[in-house]
Amino acid sequence: MRGPVQKICEQCGQRFQCLGYQCWCGRLGITETQMDWIAARYKDCLCRACLENVATGKSGPQSLLPIQPTS
Repeated sequence: MRGPVQKICEQCGQRFQCLGYQCWCGRLGITETQMDWIAARYKDCLCRACLENVATGKSGPQSLLPIQPTS
């Protein structure tokens, strides 16, 4: 990809500028499991805020873990 591309986040609908994988999204520390989770749900990029939520576990595969009952 050459030059910035205007995109719309598939998760939240926010407009953002994409510079390709080696810009900010390539440095957020997304794990392979998290990337698989994103790829299974979305066809294109997510904005920085949504990717940060996945990277920190606020959304993504970690949020799908079952809640353990307390005894």
